[in-house]
Amino acid sequence: MRMSHAILGTAWIVACCVFSPAAVAQYEVEEDRRIWLRALLDVRLVRAGPATSWTDTGYGKLRYGGKATASGFERTTRLSLSQLAIELGATLPWNIRAQAQVSFEHDLAANDEPWLIEAILRKEWGDAKRGVGVQAGVMNVPFSLEHTGPAWSPEYTITASALNSWLWEDTNLAGIEGEWWHVTGSGIRLGALAGVGFGPDQFGRLLALRGWALGDGLSGVNSDLALPNRTERTEVYDERDGRPSAYTRLTLSDAQEIATLQVGYFNNRGDETEPGVWRTHFSTVGLTLHPHPNIDVLAQYLDGVARVATPNNDSSLRAYYGLVSYHSQRQRVTVRYDDFRLHDLDGPPVTTENGHAVTLAYQYQLGLRHRLAAEYIWMESARVASPFSNPTPDGWQLSYRYRY
Repeated sequence: MRMSHAILGTAWIVACCVFSPAAVAQYEVEEDRRIWLRALLDVRLVRAGPATSWTDTGYGKLRYGGKATASGFERTTRLSLSQLAIELGATLPWNIRAQAQVSFEHDLAANDEPWLIEAILRKEWGDAKRGVGVQAGVMNVPFSLEHTGPAWSPEYTITASALNSWLWEDTNLAGIEGEWWHVTGSGIRLGALAGVGFGPDQFGRLLALRGWALGDGLSGVNSDLALPNRTERTEVYDERDGRPSAYTRLTLSDAQEIATLQVGYFNNRGDETEPGVWRTHFSTVGLTLHPHPNIDVLAQYLDGVARVATPNNDSSLRAYYGLVSYHSQRQRVTVRYDDFRLHDLDGPPVTTENGHAVTLAYQYQLGLRHRLAAEYIWMESARVASPFSNPTPDGWQLSYRYRY
């Protein structure tokens, strides 16, 4: 079954009426109040190509690409409103926290509609040393080490890794999630999380038809995304088989949190006998290191399989990245290496892809509300189904971000 317009309308009303702060990815511009409103505006000058981006139904691998001309494709420079995010929150009776986020992403959304990224209610028992928490509503899976900035934006670069770009583009579910944390007598921090939710029955289709891409788009419960060389779009929330997806995450860190290990697993438990349903599962391992107060090191690996009964688009998938970031006072410099692979499992149409990328990023924070950033991405990718051997060899962005 598909999400009806009535359900979407109800979710939109809920998003506009309640909601409060999550445990991470906060603005930190001012102290939390019982009821608050926050916003983020991101305007960019971008240049990439020459192929048109996948967001324009092209074969480009970045969020922005070139343009089609009578003689082929050429690079183009454009000014774009990349994101307008609005968060509304409240602390409800019995210390229940609520939070919603709506985002406007002009180049990603059809007809410029707002996307409901998150709408949750959360209750916690305990303190920082030990406790449990439960949250329910519309949310994404909690595996990204990069999406810890304001409004779930990437913290270290403008563009997220291929691994985490896919997770935030192609998943959004409605369900419930439970969490447990404990600090031992020696200071070791332990955490466990598990959740179930409905919606991602086409999870994996975007990757099979498009391949890996680097971007910073955030999908919501009412999102649909473009597909290369197709007029149709793929829906992010599309519940068809009535089976809930399931996921879990374990974390371990030392007393000073110099090193944190995360292990996660996700399975959408799709019923392939239902038309259009994908069965996709993956495992992920992530490591965060702080060897020096001014240095952050991240590494993450993902391995999985996406299958569908018809057409022949079964694929195994793998991606990893390593990131080093240095920050001092108002400045941050980051370098990241990405590697991503798809392997076709069932013959034509072939989904096989191989690629890697290097990202260089610089950020300068002007007080609490303003940020200037620059980013350059060099990429080499080869996808059998694409008419281009390397559709996006590189691209750059300049970003101005304002937080309220």
